[in-house]
Amino acid sequence: MPLEVMCIGAHPDDVEGSMGGTASLFRKRGDHVTIISVTDGGKGHYFEEYINNPEALAHRRLLEAQAASKIIGANYHTMGISDGELYINAANTEEMIRVIRSCGERGRGPELVITNRPNDYHRDHRYTAQLVLDASYMLTVPAICPDVQALSRMPVIAYWQDDFNEGGAFRADVVIDIEIALEAKARMTSCHQSQYFEWLPFNSLTLDEVPSCDEDRYKYRLSAVAERAQLLGQRYMNRPNTFVEAFQISEYGRQCNGDELSDLFPMQG
Repeated sequence: MPLEVMCIGAHPDDVEGSMGGTASLFRKRGDHVTIISVTDGGKGHYFEEYINNPEALAHRRLLEAQAASKIIGANYHTMGISDGELYINAANTEEMIRVIRSCGERGRGPELVITNRPNDYHRDHRYTAQLVLDASYMLTVPAICPDVQALSRMPVIAYWQDDFNEGGAFRADVVIDIEIALEAKARMTSCHQSQYFEWLPFNSLTLDEVPSCDEDRYKYRLSAVAERAQLLGQRYMNRPNTFVEAFQISEYGRQCNGDELSDLFPMQG
């Protein structure tokens, strides 16, 4: 039976850049994947036209996210909160409850919810994770948001890998070999042109390294994706020439043993 997997990022490119390989493998196996962006991404750029008109960037990023999801046949949805203006409050928490409950079969929801850890560098990222955690127990409470049926059981909640140590270092509970999905991840991230070829290189002072033509840009992304996945392979598996993504199981979701983890992540390395 296909799994319902929900991947929740703060911005339209976060899921693809952090776990696009694993998302591709879920879809290749036949699982249903829903990618959620909590914000509209309307602040992530330096062009004057977007500074003056964030809605134009938000629309561009919506199209980019839809194109990236289409690469692997995933569903895409944005909660539409203004980029950089995400806060923990009752309205946002209740909307997160509704979004997670609405995934998959009525009353069952997703088997697996994946997001970033709550100690991430970016406030939008931290608050996205906090919203997921604040929503977690309430998913099964019928009197909370009664307009959407409560779930009959908690989903497993996992975090994708990161390099942060404040609040504790990442723990690799599950390691996924994504070598066969490197090209899919590169194609997905390449759809986010406003980020990977414009804003992020500008912000990191590497804009002069970005190729101008689409073919060279894809190769540029493939190289970056492979380099990061190989670094993680060395870190978490101590193997050269191994390309991975890794996940930490959160204590806030349903707890599962090794056999259940294998059912959720049968492609793990």
